[in-house]
Amino acid sequence: MSIVPFAGALLFIGVQAIGAVATNFSLVQTGSATSTAAGLNDQGSFMISFGGHPLGTEKFTIRSFADKIEAEAEIEIKTEQAGQTIDLKTSPRLILTPQFEPQTYEVSRKGAQPFHLEVDFRTSPAKSRLRLPTSKQDNERDFVLPRDVVVLDDNVVHHYQLLVDRFALKPDKKQTFKAYIPQEALPGDLIVEDVGMDEVEVAGQKETLRHLIVGADLAQIELWVDARNHLQRVLIPATQLEAVRVK
Repeated sequence: MSIVPFAGALLFIGVQAIGAVATNFSLVQTGSATSTAAGLNDQGSFMISFGGHPLGTEKFTIRSFADKIEAEAEIEIKTEQAGQTIDLKTSPRLILTPQFEPQTYEVSRKGAQPFHLEVDFRTSPAKSRLRLPTSKQDNERDFVLPRDVVVLDDNVVHHYQLLVDRFALKPDKKQTFKAYIPQEALPGDLIVEDVGMDEVEVAGQKETLRHLIVGADLAQIELWVDARNHLQRVLIPATQLEAVRVK
């Protein structure tokens, strides 16, 4: 775990590893998604663990409409740090166009190190506003981001489901995306590669799922997806952080 300077966020499962190497990726131009997000409605729960020990849960909902996609969740994390139990409750909400272009994002956390973060992608540059209870003034930043940037925030598992849906719009087995991590205020590039089918254990049962790898050789996140294109498992091997779909 580490402390993020911008949002003061404890990292459990997210794109910290990708952020660390994002600036090393070559800048590859990617066009806007041309297909609409039809039939993306989904809801479920992920069990999050660290080194095989339960860490928390995420209950998420993704809804698609004619003019937008809404994705939100309730995330509860309980861990120990310096001998003290830390409870975190996080509520992210992301609005995108049917072409997966982010419009607005907000995330609030209660418990240890509370904060409220808002990002408006509709302006150019995009505007980020962080509110901390310990600060009298909001922390405001501007970022020049492409319209189809992929939002992957720390501790938000269902954002990987949206990445899987975005990846499925094209037949290419290897794709590069512009990405943005709101809690770290970090833009960069990421690579997603389909490495084929894989037999993996999910919630105590062996299943044959499609295996995607996100990131680079030295910092990667592994995803497993079922035949309905639903994300079933997320794993960061280097840190033994895992999220498994249980509903």
